[in-house]
Amino acid sequence: MVRLSWRRRPDQPTPERSSTSQVDARPEVIPVTDKVTRATVPDIVARVQRAATSGDVVVDLTGISGFDSDGAAELVRVQEAYAAGRVTLVGLRQATARLMGTEVVAASSPPRSWEPWVVRRLRAIVVVQSDGDGAASTDDLEPVLTSAMEEEVGIVVVDLRYAILTTTGIDVIAFASSTAALRGQELLIVNADAEAAEQLRRAGLSATTYVAPEPLPDS
Repeated sequence: MVRLSWRRRPDQPTPERSSTSQVDARPEVIPVTDKVTRATVPDIVARVQRAATSGDVVVDLTGISGFDSDGAAELVRVQEAYAAGRVTLVGLRQATARLMGTEVVAASSPPRSWEPWVVRRLRAIVVVQSDGDGAASTDDLEPVLTSAMEEEVGIVVVDLRYAILTTTGIDVIAFASSTAALRGQELLIVNADAEAAEQLRRAGLSATTYVAPEPLPDS
C-alpha cells in the first residue's frame, strides 16, 4: 500500500483556529454568603486558591451575613499574596453598610451621642461613627469609644469616615486596642485612608485589632 503525504503549497493560507478554542479570560466569581470568621475563612481561602491556579478570581462579599477581624484580615492576606489583579475582593463596603445600617436592635434604643460622635448598637456589633457628615476630630473620641467597649459584644467598629485622625486619636485607639485584647473583643477600624492606616499600624495595635483599607469608589 502506498501512503500519500499531502503537503501544503507555500501560497496556501494556514487555516485559522476556531475562536471557541481560545481560553476564556473572564475571572471566576466566587460568591460568599456565610459569615467570614476565623472558623469559616479556611474553606473560603481554599476555594480561592484552587480557582486562582487557573485564572483570575473575584471574591464577592456583598452577601455575607457577618465577619470578624481574623476572617477579613486573612482574605486580605490571600489577595496580597498574588499578583495585582489575580485575586480581587469586592462587596465589603456594601456588606458593611448593610450590616451597620439595617440591623439596629430596636428603635427604642436610640444612638447615644457625644458630640461629634455617636454610638450605634447593632445585633452583633457596636459602631462608633461621626454624628453627621461634618468632620469629626478624634481628639473627642475617648469617651465614646470607652462607652462602646463596655457593651457586651465581641466586635467594636470605629468608622473614620469624615474623621480627622490626630495624635491624640491614635493614642486613644492604641489604648483601646490593648483593652479590647484583654477583654477578648475585636476592634475593627474602617474607612481609614492609606496615611491613617499606616499611622495606626505603626502605633503597635494588638493582634485582635484590624485596620480595614479605605473602600474603593463604587463603579
